[in-house]
Amino acid sequence: MGKFLRGLLSIRAMNALLLIFAFACAVATIVESIKGTDAAFAFIYRSNWFGLIMLLLTINLIYNMIRYKIYGLKKLPGFLFHFSFIVIFVGATITHYFGKEGSMHIREHTKTNLISTREVYIQLISEDEKGKTISKDVNRYIATNEKNSFDMKLDLGKKDAVFKYKELVLNGDLGWMKADDGKPIVEILFSDDKNKRKITLNSGDILPIGDLDITFNNEPKQHNFIKIYLKNDGKFYMQTNQDIKYFQMSDNTDGKLEKNTEIDFNEHRLYTIDGVNFAPTTMLAKAKLGVKPVPMTQKGNNAIIGDLTYNGETKEVFAFFGDFARTYTVGGKEFKFAWSPKMIELPFSIYLKDFKLDRYPGSNSPSGYSSEVVVEDGDFKMDYEIYMNHVLDYGGFRFFQSSYDLDEKGTILSVNKDPGKIPTYIGYFLLMLGMFLNFFNKNSRFLELARLIDKSSSRDKKTVKKENNNVNKKALSLILVAFFSFFTANNLKANDLPNIDKEHAKKAATLVVQGFDGRMEPFDTMANEILRKVYKGKSFEGMNAVQTMLSITINPESWQHTKFVKIGDDELKKILGLKSNETHASFEDFFGTDENGKPSYKLMLLSEQTNRKAPNTRTKFDKEVIKVDERFNIYYATLMKSIFKIIPKENDPNHTWFATYGVMKNFSAAEEKRAKMVLQNYTMSVLDAQKSGNWSEADKALDLIKKYQNKIGAKVVPSYNKLKFEVLFNELDIFKRLMSVYLLGGFALLIFVFLRMMSPNLNMSFAFKMVYLVNIIAFLLHTTGLGLRWYISGHAPWSNTYESLVYIAWALSFSGIIFSRTSAISLSLTSIMAGITLFVAHLSHIDPQITTLVPVLNSYWLTIHVSVITASYGFFGLSMLLAMFCLFLFIIKKPGNDNELARNILEATRINEMSLIFGLCLLTAGNFLGGVWANESWGRYWGWDSKETWSLITILIYSAVIHMRLLKGANSQYWFAVASMFSFWSVMMTYFGVNFYLSGLHSYASGDAIPVPKSIWVSMLVMIILATLAYFKRKDAQKL
Repeated sequence: MGKFLRGLLSIRAMNALLLIFAFACAVATIVESIKGTDAAFAFIYRSNWFGLIMLLLTINLIYNMIRYKIYGLKKLPGFLFHFSFIVIFVGATITHYFGKEGSMHIREHTKTNLISTREVYIQLISEDEKGKTISKDVNRYIATNEKNSFDMKLDLGKKDAVFKYKELVLNGDLGWMKADDGKPIVEILFSDDKNKRKITLNSGDILPIGDLDITFNNEPKQHNFIKIYLKNDGKFYMQTNQDIKYFQMSDNTDGKLEKNTEIDFNEHRLYTIDGVNFAPTTMLAKAKLGVKPVPMTQKGNNAIIGDLTYNGETKEVFAFFGDFARTYTVGGKEFKFAWSPKMIELPFSIYLKDFKLDRYPGSNSPSGYSSEVVVEDGDFKMDYEIYMNHVLDYGGFRFFQSSYDLDEKGTILSVNKDPGKIPTYIGYFLLMLGMFLNFFNKNSRFLELARLIDKSSSRDKKTVKKENNNVNKKALSLILVAFFSFFTANNLKANDLPNIDKEHAKKAATLVVQGFDGRMEPFDTMANEILRKVYKGKSFEGMNAVQTMLSITINPESWQHTKFVKIGDDELKKILGLKSNETHASFEDFFGTDENGKPSYKLMLLSEQTNRKAPNTRTKFDKEVIKVDERFNIYYATLMKSIFKIIPKENDPNHTWFATYGVMKNFSAAEEKRAKMVLQNYTMSVLDAQKSGNWSEADKALDLIKKYQNKIGAKVVPSYNKLKFEVLFNELDIFKRLMSVYLLGGFALLIFVFLRMMSPNLNMSFAFKMVYLVNIIAFLLHTTGLGLRWYISGHAPWSNTYESLVYIAWALSFSGIIFSRTSAISLSLTSIMAGITLFVAHLSHIDPQITTLVPVLNSYWLTIHVSVITASYGFFGLSMLLAMFCLFLFIIKKPGNDNELARNILEATRINEMSLIFGLCLLTAGNFLGGVWANESWGRYWGWDSKETWSLITILIYSAVIHMRLLKGANSQYWFAVASMFSFWSVMMTYFGVNFYLSGLHSYASGDAIPVPKSIWVSMLVMIILATLAYFKRKDAQKL
């Protein structure tokens, strides 16, 4: 037993538990995507074994903190860091068992003190002999017809009421079913050209419709009648004195019913009287209401069915998921049975005075929403406004703005009571403090590695001979030349199209346009977006984007025969009638004539067929059809003057702006006249300037449009400085240009690294300084670019895929500079990786457009949380690259001593470990900061959403890798390289995989699966090959 316990408390067991915990979390995210969130919580997150793993990890941590004596002053930072997890675990446990979570729904000018729980319960409710409400509930997951058997007892004093589960009905609906203890019923569906209505008749019912009685097992009271009755033979019959036609659906025959004659009431017949159709849908001699399964194509709801026994009587009962409680009388007592959230009564009420919703100008996208409420607690009243990231705290409860009703007259507030908040926040503080102090503690592993690297570096410098490397200097001087060449302009080609003066285009660049998402931006931004999307270039035959778009809108006739829409697929070229060497199509190329000689869009049928296909079944040709169809439609809208929204509508509550075409459709006559005068004046002035070459009048006309914008749309027009900076940002195109700089500098330095390996006496000092200088300049420009984008957009530049990739490239560059003082390898690899990341960011399927923020992201916590987490990816990327580099060196290393390669492996491994430690600290800090953001925004630290769960998985995996050096057999440069290389896939899954393959708040996945890119499989194969080939040289590896 003692041996088992020691093994359970060992570092090896801790690593095993970390990986088991990570694996369980990964499985849970997959279960959630396949079976739903409830299944993931029932089988994993809320299971006893899952909680046991966390408890064992905490106990193991306590034991090893004592065993390794990390509670001393010298190890204080490490103690604070590790102890923080114990405090966080205690806080989380208190929250889990004693906290309350739910939501409160309030309509305007009403109040409530009820919150509904987040969890759904199976509930049985009744009253005891004294009239006191007694209830029993079970929070149990039921999703399939597998083994779900359970009982529930309700203690009513002398006797118990017992519910016994029988079955689950997936996608059911309330309907009549055969039952021995049931009653006769008839369901009839009435319909006309406009309406449908189903009516149920019980035995003895009379349904009067005007002067007509429809009866079931009863005599009519009016002269005109339709009698329906059930005879002893178990069949239903009908008799009438009215003119009724019928249509027999089985053989498509029709006829007329004989009056006052008994006929079969046939459910396969459609009857018609005075233009109203009716037909029986259900006819049962013995029936009762129950749960009927309906096809998955119809809207239904899951329901549970069971037997309720009390006082010697047993009756079948049922409840629908999330529905109201149903009432049953069993054994002479009334019971309520429900499968829904519980209602919790608060000791105070919330009154909703007003709900407000703000939108981005000219769009339906919410920019923010708030609830003006009054807290009423006896005679005490307090006004308060609740909005995103502005929480109401009262009576130990916290109220967060969560959602709202579609009619915008009601609010939904998230509510929670969290007694574990204080210990959890104390744990977070200790975690941050411990990590921070660890980087300054001379006894820490991080600084120990730094000292070893410095020592190795200084020794290597003494052994290197100083040589003149004129060739190196000449070669590397070219890097600086190339660097500056990437920031110079070109495109001097001329054309015969109506041109726009460059100086006039510069002035037009700052004309304000309302974007598709309501963002107010300069004309230059939208012009570049359209040119980039339609033409796939930054300029057109010597004209920049502004010149090109102005020419198209002013002179649409001249552009209809111009080859402008990018076509890359040969099959599409044939369809459009292009030559194989043509790369673009004109507007006219997209149209032909049909059999009636009328113009027809050549891609209409193709685009309709392709869009109906599931994304995962679309071929490369299908995808190209969709892209070209989109390009053409954007080009068509530009030609039709319906894309550039430059005219604000007067007194519009949503500050909507319109293009020329929209002005004609949406403005009043007087306002249309004023707007048209401004627009027509500009058009005519430009046309005159194109003929005369004098652009002074066109400049004045442009100024009139700007004055019109500033007068009518003053509330949403950005400042002139912001517009100018955005134009400058577009012109510089910093991130795309830096891609080549990083790649060139990185590969140049990598070549010299390999040259030095072959010739250890090679002096790399000048080469290193040159590339280091290039990287410093590139990093500063990169930082400037991020700062400009931040200023322009008004929010931190890491809110979408493009921005986060650009930021990761920045983090990679930053990590390379940090470790560059002692490692040329680190600098070269991070430069290459930064260049590759920017290359990925500028792939065609990633949109670099600056967008607006959804309300929940409009928080300073976003800036901190996302920036810290995303920065960690840069250091993990460096770790992965160094690991691959080490494995490659193992492969080419000759058996025995190869001092230069061994030195490089040692250096790369140490920097790898430092990078990994730094990245893990950032990710851990960012993840817990995200918990603070979540708690301050919507009242919960952790929701086991797929994104945050995979972030935790990454932390667990890298924690196991960090502690490998303490494990006998795993403490090896080879195994550390293999582990840190393959661990990066958890980062890739967190960043990319969750977004497209799993469900959750951070996910873009829906319905159809997106194929896994081939590059993923190729990368995996390369890693496996590297690990396998290096395995045979693992004996040459040193301990960490």
